[in-house]
Amino acid sequence: MLLLDDIGGELRRGTSYQAEQGSMNYRTVVLAEPHPVFTECLLNLLGIKREYTPVLDCVGLDQLLSAAPDREDTLLVLNLEATGSRGSAALTDVRKNYKYARLILVCNEADEGLAHYALGNGADWVVFKTASVSQLRSISRRICSGMADEAAIEESEAILERSTLYSKLANLTPKQMTILRYLREGLLNKQIAYELGLTEATVKHHISLILKKLNCYRRTQAVAIANRMM
Repeated sequence: MLLLDDIGGELRRGTSYQAEQGSMNYRTVVLAEPHPVFTECLLNLLGIKREYTPVLDCVGLDQLLSAAPDREDTLLVLNLEATGSRGSAALTDVRKNYKYARLILVCNEADEGLAHYALGNGADWVVFKTASVSQLRSISRRICSGMADEAAIEESEAILERSTLYSKLANLTPKQMTILRYLREGLLNKQIAYELGLTEATVKHHISLILKKLNCYRRTQAVAIANRMM
């Protein structure tokens, strides 16, 4: 199970840090995490003090993407809740801009399907806010050592299915994600068109693309996926 074993995973991008051989010194920390109390707790666990290490608090994904130099000693903290309509696609966005920086994905709930997807698509570590103190200390030690988590966690059928759905959602554009959210709320095409300033024909076109990307035949199926995943 993720976070339970105090072990290191595969090294990413040639990093040679070992848990028993000192620690990684992060020169810059960039945060896209909407809950300041958790942010301060995480920084405390990592032994990072704002008076000694530049810590940049970003409002949303756009600020995160251009906030710091792309180096292995740059630490990014991302909560998908802070990405607006990007959702799981935010990981791809981050890795396009940061190829070497280290990335922590913070999950509000213990979602192992999201963890499986994230560790295979750019995240170095996944932190569950629901984890116990001992679990958080364990993963904090790995983060401090620079040792990334393994991409392969427990691969049950349910976890793999959920990970696949996150992969499909990551293929949606920001506008399509917004439309999917409106569909989940029960809005009609004309109401969505009004909200987004689009024609109803354009909304129908986007919905067709959403169904295709999610491998659905009816919008009710897409809404069911949204209810499970969003």
